[in-house]
Amino acid sequence: MGKVVIIEGRKFEGEQEIAAANADKAAIDKIKSQMDHMSLSDLKLLSKKLHSGRINFGTKLGDDFIEDIDSIIESMEKKESLSEEKSEIRTTQRKTDNRETKKTEDPDIDAQARKILEKQEKTRKAVLFASLFVAAACILYIVIYNVTRMRSARTTDLLSGIREQATNEALLGNTGNSSPDDGQVVIHYTDEEETPEILPEYLDIYNKNKRLIGWLEIADINGEAFISYPVMQTVDNEYYLTHGFNQENDVNGCIFMDCNCDAIKPSDNLILYGHHMRSGRMFGNLVRYEDESFYKTHRIIKFDTIYEHGEYEVMFAFRTSLKYENDISFKYYQFIDANGPEEFASYMNEMASMSLYDTGVTAVWGDHLLTLSTCDYQEDNGRFAVVARRID
Repeated sequence: MGKVVIIEGRKFEGEQEIAAANADKAAIDKIKSQMDHMSLSDLKLLSKKLHSGRINFGTKLGDDFIEDIDSIIESMEKKESLSEEKSEIRTTQRKTDNRETKKTEDPDIDAQARKILEKQEKTRKAVLFASLFVAAACILYIVIYNVTRMRSARTTDLLSGIREQATNEALLGNTGNSSPDDGQVVIHYTDEEETPEILPEYLDIYNKNKRLIGWLEIADINGEAFISYPVMQTVDNEYYLTHGFNQENDVNGCIFMDCNCDAIKPSDNLILYGHHMRSGRMFGNLVRYEDESFYKTHRIIKFDTIYEHGEYEVMFAFRTSLKYENDISFKYYQFIDANGPEEFASYMNEMASMSLYDTGVTAVWGDHLLTLSTCDYQEDNGRFAVVARRID
């Protein structure tokens, strides 16, 4: 049984992962010790370095810290804005008080006139304060929106270009002329001479990054894809949590296949992971399968490995959570290959019992499955999964 520790509210397993988490915590604590003396501009510079990858972390503790820094900056900006508003209100109040003093000293102004003027001044100040608050809120929203859009624009353009290129390659029958990049990591679970041919439409993209293992697409009812991404695979399940297709640091990460799955064999169950991004990117929209009406219009999932085309029909959609290693309850993320018909049937029964609705789709020993997995924020360490059966 592997060692399990909780660091900053997150679970880490295995000596290597724990060591990486401790290293991140030490680095974060060092930065935090210096933050008390940082101005808002200093914090913004620190945030820029974190988001650009100039300061890099190896675990999710880094993502949590970046979110904390952004929250602190947002809070400080709000305080500065409110401070400026209060200063303007105090200036207005002093001017008003001076006018009121002069009016009091003027014996020709009667009490009735002063009451009217006071009422008008209160109304004016209330309107001014409300207007300033609305303006500040609008400016803050625009800033946050533009920052978020800029962060994902580069990734969006890249993936759109990759997908367009794959489509053109397929239509033109281009088998690709780019020379492979031998520096990239590629996973093969069989001897090299047994590796099947790569599909022509993916060959050129594969030559740009040999960690490519396939392409996932779920079409929307209007024919456009609301999920359409390259799928990566490498020797661990950590790298593509924080890196994009071109190996750059990217908070969106990539969709990636479990490192223990074999696309050539293939495994009984191919498991794909992706971040649940609030922007909807990656698997941010996967939780829409909690609604049975959504499932009914999105039954089919297309997943091509780089070796063959594939279509899958959704069977189950369920919520669960990560389990401790010594927990004997069913762990869907450990189901990759069954030892026989009985174990396969047991896995199917477990997932059927967790499913949010009955699709009527079943699978038997010999069928091949596809599982899409992402985080679920309804509980700590929550997970949301969609499981589909390959259509022959």
